[in-house]
Amino acid sequence: ALPICGTSASKTAGAAAPTLEECQAQCGAGCKAVEFHAAEGACWLLQEDPRHMRAAPGSECVRRLGANYTDVFVMLPLDVVSPSGGLSDTAGLQRMFDKVQGVGIDGFMVDVWWGLTEPAPKAYNFSAYRELFDLARFRGWQVQAVASFHQCGGNVGDTCNITLPGFVREHDDLWYKDRAGNENREYISLFADEVEVLGRTPVDMYRDWLSAFNTYFANDMGSLITEVMVGMGPAGELRYPSYPLSRWEFCGVGEFQVFDRHALASLRSAAEGTGQPEWGVPPSAGAVGGYNSEPSQTDFFTTGYATDYGKFFLDWYFSELQRHGQRVLSTARAALPDQVQIAGKVSGIHWWYDEPSHPAELTAGYYNTNSRNTYEELGQIFAEHRAKLDFTCLEMRNSEQPAECRSNPEALVAQVIGATKHSGIPFDGENALQRYDVWGFAQTEHYAEHMESFSFLRLHPDLLEPENLSRFQKFVSAMHGDTADGVAQHVLASLAPEFDVSAEAHSGGVAGQPPLPPARLL
Repeated sequence: ALPICGTSASKTAGAAAPTLEECQAQCGAGCKAVEFHAAEGACWLLQEDPRHMRAAPGSECVRRLGANYTDVFVMLPLDVVSPSGGLSDTAGLQRMFDKVQGVGIDGFMVDVWWGLTEPAPKAYNFSAYRELFDLARFRGWQVQAVASFHQCGGNVGDTCNITLPGFVREHDDLWYKDRAGNENREYISLFADEVEVLGRTPVDMYRDWLSAFNTYFANDMGSLITEVMVGMGPAGELRYPSYPLSRWEFCGVGEFQVFDRHALASLRSAAEGTGQPEWGVPPSAGAVGGYNSEPSQTDFFTTGYATDYGKFFLDWYFSELQRHGQRVLSTARAALPDQVQIAGKVSGIHWWYDEPSHPAELTAGYYNTNSRNTYEELGQIFAEHRAKLDFTCLEMRNSEQPAECRSNPEALVAQVIGATKHSGIPFDGENALQRYDVWGFAQTEHYAEHMESFSFLRLHPDLLEPENLSRFQKFVSAMHGDTADGVAQHVLASLAPEFDVSAEAHSGGVAGQPPLPPARLL
């Protein structure tokens, strides 16, 4: 049976109800939520707060009006499992768990690295993760497992070096290439999704791995392991590796990753299909600049993106990313049981957001210009496979960003929240950078009502410092619905009386006065 509204909520039958609204009307004193089955008109009243809001197809789970509760998970260290296949420091991890348990978190998120768990084709070893997940079980926590089909190393905050499996890395025809011929081996190129390697395509490998994970943890799927986030690109994000740290610096526009032979063949075929074979080549170096160019230094990101060729190229580039997302999410949904939520991550590329062409988003594959809404289009793909959309940079404020980068993380987050609402899918969030200040927590709190869960980056000795842990505890309380004790309220109370903290006064950010966004964005 599918666990609906979580696995710990007790429930009693209410009166038959033809609509969700009539079912909700029965939720009075002592009732924390309702579970409504439309086909039968069945209404169940839950006396415990349902921490996990999953519902079977044809049913809905809704908390009592005003009872907002956002699950809070902490991300574990990237190297919590060592290259030798065991937990890196079990005793140290236990001590950190003991300290953070009192904060009231709902569980942890952890990368389950492909490079550690499949040392040889179809030979899987998840034993260290069994030991780790048992630590969560002991504390009554839930687990968000990340199917990390990318390498660890080369991204912001990476503290380890875990490559893809050796049997994959030994092949030379699977990788993204930039214009200079530099290969990126962080994640297999989406243009190679259907290229066979030792009798399997990359998508076959992802399917086999997910099936093996499901088999190994069969008794825990949907109860202990409530979500599997499926990696679909570098850093686990559905995007191209357009801004590798080895070649890129903030806030360059990045580069299109279309120079491996499979990508070039796909582009030629698409151009011929439109009757414009001359469009079958990427934009020239002179037109798009390099990794660290600014939009004003390029033709493509000032005018070229809006030409017929520019629209064709950007549509093709984004469409290939969409097809990759379709393939991987479809594979994950088929390999995992319905009681486990699947999710995918979309990157928070906030720099140059206020530039009409959105150049940094474009090179990453997000077609968010020319009247296109890339996040709504991605949301529709996620909805098709009943997947959550996880988004980063929720802690970022406009006032913190350098003006010359035309950054707008607050508007970007609002756009993505709107896209998930339009698509009818749950929205999950993360912070992009490791920080423990009041402003980062307060900024995130203002999105709580739109989120089903939030994963905090990350469990670290710095988080456990008394002052930081105290702030984090207030943050978790607010995310669980106790806004009176949240960080945002303490921030507002600490501001000088002469400061106007209204949303209208600070929608664009005021120098010297960190603004908070309105609690309701949409």
